[in-house]
Amino acid sequence: MSTHRADNPEPQHLELPVEELLRRARPLPPRDEMVIEDLTEEEGAAFLAAVDS
Repeated sequence: MSTHRADNPEPQHLELPVEELLRRARPLPPRDEMVIEDLTEEEGAAFLAAVDS
């Protein structure tokens, strides 16, 4: 496998400027559309643990 040297020796930033991030942002859907129904207590706890990690 060969590697190619980049033409631009300066590191390229992968972060987008705040203005671009705000331009791409979308509003959240209504709360009722985001509610996950029919979860057991264990599933709810596992979901919250995953979100918190």
